[in-house]
Amino acid sequence: MPATATTPPAASGGAPAPLRPPHTAAESAERVKRRGALYFAEHQLRTMRRYGSVLIVGALGEPVLYLLAMGLGMAQLFGGGVPQDALGGVSYVAFIAPALLASGALMTAAVEFSYPVMGGFQWHRTYYAAQATPLSPAQIALGHLGAVGLRFLFQALVFLLVMLAFGVVDGPWGWVQVLTATLGGLAVGAPIMAFAASLKEDKGQFATLQRLVIMPLFLFSATFYPLEALPVWLRWIGWISPQWHAAQLGRVLSYGMAEPAWLTVLHLVVLLVLAVGGAWLAVRIYTRRLGWQRGTPDRDAVARPRAPRASRLGRRTEAGAGVSPAAGTAASSVVREHTGAVPPMPEIAVRRGPLAGLYSGNVRAVMERAFLTLRSNNWVVFASGFFEPVLYLASMGIGLGALVGDVPGPDGTPVPYGMYIAPALLAVSAMNGAIYDSTWNVFFKLRYAKTYQTMLATRLGPLDVALGEIAMALLRGLIYAVGFLIVMTAGGLVTSWTAVLMIPGALLVALAFASLGMAVTSFLKTFQHMDWIQIVLMPMFLFSATFFPLSVYPQPIQWVIQVFPLWHAVELMRALAVGALSWATAGHALYFVVMSAVGVWLTARRLRALFLR
Repeated sequence: MPATATTPPAASGGAPAPLRPPHTAAESAERVKRRGALYFAEHQLRTMRRYGSVLIVGALGEPVLYLLAMGLGMAQLFGGGVPQDALGGVSYVAFIAPALLASGALMTAAVEFSYPVMGGFQWHRTYYAAQATPLSPAQIALGHLGAVGLRFLFQALVFLLVMLAFGVVDGPWGWVQVLTATLGGLAVGAPIMAFAASLKEDKGQFATLQRLVIMPLFLFSATFYPLEALPVWLRWIGWISPQWHAAQLGRVLSYGMAEPAWLTVLHLVVLLVLAVGGAWLAVRIYTRRLGWQRGTPDRDAVARPRAPRASRLGRRTEAGAGVSPAAGTAASSVVREHTGAVPPMPEIAVRRGPLAGLYSGNVRAVMERAFLTLRSNNWVVFASGFFEPVLYLASMGIGLGALVGDVPGPDGTPVPYGMYIAPALLAVSAMNGAIYDSTWNVFFKLRYAKTYQTMLATRLGPLDVALGEIAMALLRGLIYAVGFLIVMTAGGLVTSWTAVLMIPGALLVALAFASLGMAVTSFLKTFQHMDWIQIVLMPMFLFSATFFPLSVYPQPIQWVIQVFPLWHAVELMRALAVGALSWATAGHALYFVVMSAVGVWLTARRLRALFLR
């Protein structure tokens, strides 16, 4: 057998020679320096592979759901030739498909360039591990950008295949929109990456960014209707939005939308400037944060020396009562010697009864801690959640309302489209607020901060913790419901006094989703598992008669949708908004009473099983 570089011939004694690497350390370092960005991109892709099933389901399932729900369901509300003229003479499915392809990169960029970047600097500190090799900060940043860019390409390619299956690509250059959508994702993601790299602590900035920046870019950038359907004072959002530029490029490539050549060039220039400028800024911030310049202290990677504990204790004692720790210990020993007694322990009340192991009657302590945390960290996130349904109402009610007109209300009377979707958006807001509190917040406290373990080491029981967390979700729902009802009233979308009952209705919906969401979260182990919750919520949001009546579907599909809890919430809110109360309204309310009871019971049992074995 011929000898190789890695298996040298045996020595004269017959023993095999030790294996030697194919390259020296200097040669390996030089290879890493030349290809560092590719190596770090490979690392990021291998990390994504761990939740590849979520990526594949999201890349394939989300476009199909949006095209089926909005493209086919919403199209049933359009009548005559006016909508086709407003859409450039193409079907509604063909109009929204390129924009949805571009929006997939927009939504992915908001996720992949926020929390993972913070994790690389603060939580997992993977960037510092890479910096310990010959990789430079610029290669680390560009490698991260390149890996996520490949994910954009994969998602866009899958979406394009779905568009081809729907027959909405009419042109030889339709495949190029895979590249323009990827460029649009980088135009959004690179500035977000630079922003995330500049943060030292997460206090809800990413959630606020999602609600107050990403969501308006998605809703007001001609994704679901032409930009001309909006009033002039709202069109500027689309003009500055990378989503609008990427969507317009996709429409030009997909079906040859009529547009001046200079405007098409402008779309490309804007996206290139944002992508390149954001990448340049991200590289500069990575370089500064990773301490690449020689002689610059790395404040994040190197711990500062601390003074000995005893010296700090001595200084504190001198500044205080002037008594040293030794003197205090001697004094207490003298007291024990003269009295012969140990200070009594405080009495602890022991609760007895059937719920003694689950409940201590101190839900107030759990809520008090939540209020203190909210006041110090997440009040911006709490407040920004109010704007999500308002943005949907403004975008869909004004933009789509100009194309749809009136639709049948709960009692059969035609109502404006904004009045039709407003109660449904309140139901969606109650669901989303409750799910956010009972999933992401609970998951972090459960798996990372270990907050519940600390709570249950006190007198608190699992039922106290469950009720306290659910009560905070209800408080969030109450504030959102009152604020949204005020917006509805100011917009002339309330026609009956029974609309006041939408507030307790929203609380009931929030209670049901929060209790069940907390129970489901107790079974999840990683952040990637949390993505499955969004995958389940997406079809509920799109198919639960939120934006169009249930009658657009065939009867078998209607039966399936009527099992969804969000459909019951939407029907309950619409009935209360116009005063069309019936036994069906009571049935919807009873659905959530049962769902709440099951959720609270299951949550308490899960917390007890996890921490009180």
